[in-house]
Formats: sequence, structure tokens, C-alpha cells
Amino acid sequence: MEIKVLNKTFDLLELVREYSPQPVLPGEAAEVLNMPRSTCVRLLKLLTEKGYLEQLSPRKGYTVGPLLYLLGSGDCYRHRLTVHAKTLLEAVSRETGCSMQFFMRWGNCRLVLCGFNGDELLNLELRRIRRYDLNTSISGRMLLSYAPIEEQKDIIASWGEEKGVFQGLSCEEILEKLRSMRDVEICIDSHKSKFAAAIPLKGNRGINMGIGAVWREENDGKREFIFQALRKCASKLSDIITVENFG
Repeated sequence: MEIKVLNKTFDLLELVREYSPQPVLPGEAAEVLNMPRSTCVRLLKLLTEKGYLEQLSPRKGYTVGPLLYLLGSGDCYRHRLTVHAKTLLEAVSRETGCSMQFFMRWGNCRLVLCGFNGDELLNLELRRIRRYDLNTSISGRMLLSYAPIEEQKDIIASWGEEKGVFQGLSCEEILEKLRSMRDVEICIDSHKSKFAAAIPLKGNRGINMGIGAVWREENDGKREFIFQALRKCASKLSDIITVENFG
């Protein structure tokens, strides 16, 4: 039985990839793959929770999610938006000497969709989509701070003892720290000789995307210059998200 369900799961992924960029409705997928609609819906929801598929809206069906791109689809996730982001990030990166990232929240993870290394000494991996826990970076914590409160509680509970910088804090104490992050325009953190900053991108459905910069201590004298560049870049990308309905 488990092998049969596994085969159906792979068949479903292949079907959605074949239809891409057109979304696939549950009834349509169930008919093509000759499986019960209830099974199809359950698998679609599970694959969406894991990030392999994406549901554009309840009535528009399912399409390829970011983690299918991580497995190698030959294209970039949300191609038009990512192309815009790459161009803007490269310009800011060259201007400031920082390494830049464009990222989004997917469930309890932060996905880095693209980036550009303006400082090769930072040695950041930006060649493909990568997934990180939300508590491991200022970017992830910033994204989490904008999530609905019940989602925040569920994600915090899923960490168990591995709370990162929140180690030793209760759920309420963590929630309070997350609330305070929404009161600042740009979130900042430091680790050893590196600094990192994150700023949210505003879209049609709230905030689940952002951009970030990482720089070495030697370049911290340019902090305000870096912040100005981040603000301009975030504003441009937020406009693109709103106009093209990416939010």
C-alpha cells in the first residue's frame, strides 16, 4: 500500500510539472491519474505543505513549488520576479560590496531564491534555492515576525529544544521579541566578524518575502549607505510584487 501511494505521489509531481505553468485542479489530476479524489487532494495538500507544490488560490489549483526547482527543473522559481530580483540585487551588491539575498517564507522554513556575492570572502552559497529553519538567521526571524500569531506558535513549538538565539525563552517571550521586530524598519544582527540586515517586501497578501545583506566588519563604516541601498531595492521589488500580483 505504501509503495502504491509513493508511486501516485511521483505521478502527481510529474503531472503538475507537465502542466506547468498552468495549474492543475484536484479533480482533473484524480481523473488523469485514475486515483480517488480524496487521495489526490490529500497528496496535493501534503506536497504543498512540504514546498514541492504551490496552491495559487483555492479555485486555481496547484502548480510547481519552490522545492521542485531545488531538485532541478532547469528554471528559477517565480521566474519573472526572480529575474527582476537578481538584476536589482546584483546592482546593490556591486554598489555596496555586500552579499545580497532574496528570500521568502514557506511554512516553517526560509527559502533563499536567489542572491549575488559582492564580497567573495563571505563565501555564501547562492547558486540554487536553499532551505533554512526560520530561527537560524535574522532574515528568517524577520519573516516569522510577520506570520499570523497561531502560525508563529505552531512553528515555535516545532523547534523543540533547538531554538537558536531564542534558547531558554518561553513561547510568550519569543512572541514578544518577534512583535518588537515588526517595530523596526530594518532588522540587524551580528555574528563573529559579520553583520546581516533584513528588510521585508510588501505584497498583495501581506509580507512573506524579504531581501537581506551580509557584510564584513571591515565594511561596517558604510552601514547607513548599505541601508539606503536596501530601502531603495526593497521599494522597487515591493512595487513589482504588487503590480504583477506576486504577493
